[in-house]
Order: sequence, then C-alpha cells, then structure tokens
Amino acid sequence: MDRVTIEISPAPGRMLRLLDYPELSSNHKLVSKGIDVLRKHAPGVMRYLSLQRLLGHLPDYTIEVRAGGMNETDVREYMQAWMRRKRLRRLFYVIAEALLLPFTAFVAVLPGPNVVFYGLFVLFYFHFKAFLSLSRINVNQLSISLVQD
Repeated sequence: MDRVTIEISPAPGRMLRLLDYPELSSNHKLVSKGIDVLRKHAPGVMRYLSLQRLLGHLPDYTIEVRAGGMNETDVREYMQAWMRRKRLRRLFYVIAEALLLPFTAFVAVLPGPNVVFYGLFVLFYFHFKAFLSLSRINVNQLSISLVQD
C-alpha cells in the first residue's frame, strides 16, 4: 500500500497540505507516453492531475499526518471538513465543465486535433472521479497514522 503524507498547520488559520503523494502513472503505453509529455512540458498540470487521482483513490493509501499537537479525533474531524469542501468544489467544477463541453464542438471545425475538447474532457473525468470518491469516503475507515515532529 502506498503512502501519502499530509501536514496540518497549527491553529489559528489551520491549513491542510499534501506533502508527498504518488505521481500519476499508467501501464497503458499510449497513456504513459502522454503522461511523460505532461511531466516534461507541463509539470503543474501533472501535479494537479496527480492530486485529482489521489482524491479519487484516497482509501487505497496509508495516510501519515503531521498535525503538531492534534489528537486523532481532531485530525479525522478536520479531514472530514476538508473533504467536504473538496467535494463541493469538485461538484462545481463538474457542473461547469459539463456545461462547457458542448460548446467545444464549435472548435472541432478548426483544422488539427481538438485539444480544447480533450483537455476539458480530461479535467471533467478526473474531477468527476474525485467527486464520486469523496462522496463515498468515510473518514473513520481511512488508514490514518499520526506522525510526531
């Protein structure tokens, strides 16, 4: 089982940051080649898609939390609120992208590949998968371990 490292900054202004998580990968040759191109030319997009994939598969990971003085109950409550915010944001993204997808058909008449449609569809796919997963996750069933600094 892979590991994810999360840091929760101390109060006031508590923030959750993902420090270490697996990068997006694929066993499919064509998808793997596309991922390599993203890694080389658009590392920010690569990190963002890796984060979306992580949110979609969070229960599959062991989560190490650096929470400086918080107990496990507080960490789980904070993560529940964090996931609720992420789920609502993903719902907004999915609705906006679903509304924009039909308009990308007008761009298809231009010569060359329809990069606008493909890019928007990839974002829609990852946001939708993350939304569905975040809707099903029960924080009490996540494998969380507190790490003392």
